[in-house]
Amino acid sequence: MNSWGKSGQKQEKKRWLYSAIGLIFICGAAFLWNLGSIGLIDKTEALYVEIAHQIILTNNWLIPQWNGEYFYDYPIGGSWLMALSFKLFGVSEWAARLPVALSAIAVVFLSFYSLRFFGSIKEKKLKNPQHLWTTAWIGSSIVALNPAWVAFGRIGVSDMLLSSNISMAMLAFFLGYAQPNQVKIQQRWYIAFPIFMGIATLVKGPVGIILPVLGIGCFLIYIGKLWQVFWEIRPLRTIMILGIVTLPWYVTASIIDPNFVDKFLGYSNFERFTNVLYNHPGPWYYYIIYLTVLMLPWSVYLPLAIFRLRFWQLAKARLAPRHNHLGLFAFFWFISIFVFFSAAATKLPGYILPTIPAVAIIIGLFWGEEMSNNNFKKEKNWFFIITGVVNILVLIILAIASAISPNLAGGDPSTPTLESNLRASGLPIILTIIWSLAALIGIFLLFKKRLRPWLWSPNLLGFLAFVTFVFPPLIPLLDIERQQPFRELSILIKEEVKPEEEVFLMGFTRYSVVYYSQHQVKFFDNVEEARNYLQDSNLAKSEVPTVLI
Repeated sequence: MNSWGKSGQKQEKKRWLYSAIGLIFICGAAFLWNLGSIGLIDKTEALYVEIAHQIILTNNWLIPQWNGEYFYDYPIGGSWLMALSFKLFGVSEWAARLPVALSAIAVVFLSFYSLRFFGSIKEKKLKNPQHLWTTAWIGSSIVALNPAWVAFGRIGVSDMLLSSNISMAMLAFFLGYAQPNQVKIQQRWYIAFPIFMGIATLVKGPVGIILPVLGIGCFLIYIGKLWQVFWEIRPLRTIMILGIVTLPWYVTASIIDPNFVDKFLGYSNFERFTNVLYNHPGPWYYYIIYLTVLMLPWSVYLPLAIFRLRFWQLAKARLAPRHNHLGLFAFFWFISIFVFFSAAATKLPGYILPTIPAVAIIIGLFWGEEMSNNNFKKEKNWFFIITGVVNILVLIILAIASAISPNLAGGDPSTPTLESNLRASGLPIILTIIWSLAALIGIFLLFKKRLRPWLWSPNLLGFLAFVTFVFPPLIPLLDIERQQPFRELSILIKEEVKPEEEVFLMGFTRYSVVYYSQHQVKFFDNVEEARNYLQDSNLAKSEVPTVLI
């Protein structure tokens, strides 16, 4: 940058300013706009938010509580963040979701920063930083506009808090690793690395340490720098920071309730990995299918993008400078988490969420290289054309699915008016136009050889239009159908229930009733279970002769 002189430095500052403004706009539309416009979503979000709510009501910041009982499925870190937000902004859906949204946004910005400085898989850094800016924009935008990242970034659950902190731990480590000659800067990132791991561990448990260590360990063994970097990160300091962040709460919780270790570490972690819990099984290829769908249309380029990394060229990779290792690092980040959860007995879509930034970085590097390569080699160009055709077919399928979406939405007895409301909203037509235009732009770019490196643009423009014009009004439609009746019922309970009266909910597991009614609720699968409970001798002797069902 020094060779550019003052004009180059001014240009660099302008790019940073414009990039910051652009990312704020994209992230604002994706994660913050109308964040509190809908009520809490059953089951999981309502449960997590009520735990944070109980912290405020009881002032008990040590043991998570829900519905009158200790809750050991997850640690308390995520509830702390939500409760702190409640303290600052008041108890609301918006305040509950704000920490999650900010953590999702933080990964977008850190991904941009990492790709801007280290977004090259070539042996030499690009002299012209323009391509690095382009790579950073593509990669970070893929993260910000990914439907799963947006969806989990707008609901108050621990999945995004875990995934974002794992992602920031991985990126913080790499930013230290990639700058061996900048010792002060390197060590600052190496200090941030265990802090993010510690937060992830407070949010979800040991997996917050296992996943980053697994991915980083595999990468360092492959690159032949395990022991060198092990001493470089100052292991004693790293362990101390990790312990300072995590141990006080874990030790305190174990002392307060000896059952904590058994219920949390034993059941919610070990059992979840070795046995199928909560009726969530899945074959070994579960995440192959899910990740392919989750990352569409980008997943069609993932095999080609991984091929471009040439991870099998071990000797060449070990000779390359560290600042060119971001692609390989993201590959091991992705593959280690993918294999880990594929091996687990219990499978849920949210488990694979920490791989999204890694996949986005790999694909961003691929497109950055395409943008900087004006001369296509014939044999490689055919693979590119085939994947481009598949990309366009995906956009066409999305357009068709959007057009017939009201028909697909009909027939569900729990959402009787969704089909008519969806048609009346005009959203299917808008979405059909968006994906159709994206497909047409893609076809035009594919036929123009010089413009093929821009084939990424209709994908990003399509998703940006989706999160800006379709997503905000679409979610309230679903909320009106599925959640609003239960909120209204819960408010009625709050108004009618006597202080000592019990509330039963039969046939539906709607945790939001606890939050909105501000009353403990007993859940029963059927009438028979409720009848047996009513015949219990302790209840029969109760001074309150009625229950609210």
